[in-house]
Amino acid sequence: MNAKKVLELNGDFRNSPLLDTARRLHACFTRHGIPYTIIGGLAVVRNGAVRTTVDVDVLLQMGDRQRTEAALGEDFTARVDGARDRRNQVEVDFLYSGDDRGMIVPSEFDTALEANFMDLRGILELKTAVYLHKKKEDGIELAAKDLADVVALVRANRDRVGAQLLGSPNPAIRKQLRRILRRVKPGR
Repeated sequence: MNAKKVLELNGDFRNSPLLDTARRLHACFTRHGIPYTIIGGLAVVRNGAVRTTVDVDVLLQMGDRQRTEAALGEDFTARVDGARDRRNQVEVDFLYSGDDRGMIVPSEFDTALEANFMDLRGILELKTAVYLHKKKEDGIELAAKDLADVVALVRANRDRVGAQLLGSPNPAIRKQLRRILRRVKPGR
């Protein structure tokens, strides 16, 4: 079963509260000139992996932290490093480039979903970096979800994951992604 089929079984994803919140964030950030990209579960699903999620994770630039909080207005209830969509009651988590893994992540506008999402290379690199960090700091038990996301993305995109996508400038990330690619068989 692929990600599209899981989404169809779970209802109309394009009209889901999660995606509505993503679109509302896009409108808010665009109106205020704040660059952003959606990461986490929504980006994993958008890039073809079968996964569920209950929130919207957004990567912003550290320098936009105060502008982001001010831009949320009446549509969102701001909280420390996040917000809650008042209409949909969806939680939004904000991560800021430079404070977590130090990555600058590529973003692309998805015309069908009407929001900016991390591209495949970015999500593979970010999820691998998070996996390696959590594995070292917290143990494999807490890192397993991120590794599972990487494996699912590689399986879903086996034909697209090649040298150009595995060219991370970080040698540890590049090594881990190559190891996963060698071990993952399509369709399993």
